[in-house]
Amino acid sequence: MFESYLCPDVACPYDKKLKEGENCPECRAVAEKFGMQDGSRHLNLKKEYQKSGGKVLLVTPEMSDSDIQTAIYHDMGNLAMHEAGTGWMRAGTLLTLKSTDQILGSGFKMLVDQNKIIIRQNELILRNLKEIGKR
Repeated sequence: MFESYLCPDVACPYDKKLKEGENCPECRAVAEKFGMQDGSRHLNLKKEYQKSGGKVLLVTPEMSDSDIQTAIYHDMGNLAMHEAGTGWMRAGTLLTLKSTDQILGSGFKMLVDQNKIIIRQNELILRNLKEIGKR
């Protein structure tokens, strides 16, 4: 319903919608289908990549404390969604052949989200310590 086809290459600056099976006019990658949330995240990641000069970083010196806090809350929301979804996943894994893979994948995703939160929190702590050191 709210799906769109986009260039899947984060390094490619092309951010317009494409049609199914169409190639990106910039990098020639085949368009991929993204849901509304995933598409929005993907486009934001493309913008961040372009702004960072070709690097995907969790924290940059240009980011404000508020930007970092917003990213932390976003990742905490993702983590909560994974945790809330585990009950449903258990029921769903009974019907599939690869339940172990699904559980492991979900667990690894949760660990990645936790690490992103910790990295960003550490950056805020470092910034505060530097500010205190200047006084």
